[in-house]
Amino acid sequence: MKILGIDPGTTRTGYGLIEKDRGVKLLACGLIDGEGVGKENRLSHLEKGIQALINTHKPDLVCLERLFFSKNKKTASSVSEARGVILLVLQKSGVDFVEFSPSEVKSAVAGDGGAGKRDVLRAVMWTLGVKDIPGPDDISDALAIALRGAFDLPLRGS
Repeated sequence: MKILGIDPGTTRTGYGLIEKDRGVKLLACGLIDGEGVGKENRLSHLEKGIQALINTHKPDLVCLERLFFSKNKKTASSVSEARGVILLVLQKSGVDFVEFSPSEVKSAVAGDGGAGKRDVLRAVMWTLGVKDIPGPDDISDALAIALRGAFDLPLRGS
């Protein structure tokens, strides 16, 4: 089963694709980077990026980070807009999706709902059996979100 994890952001959205069969395996990871895109075009850029991921990888399940309370209303509003675009693409594509809070992801992957970024990164690398995950933490966060979804699924052949 292919599972796509998405860590929505205002200018960068991380993604991580894993496969769960008798274990979990890293298939792809990266960013939909809107840094060089004007603010007026970022949501459209994100929509195209998410649609391309769905079309290219054909995930069986998409796992998305649920919005957490933020003291910064501007950031929370921007992330909400990005999440809305992502949810719309997923619904139109007919892909099954689930949402998890940041603490649910951290607890499942690192064993502590308050784990820091480094602890999550180490747990993701260990679980996937990789020595490094290149790029910003948006990518390792997306992989952690995908792993959280994978942990709910039974292993094939068991």
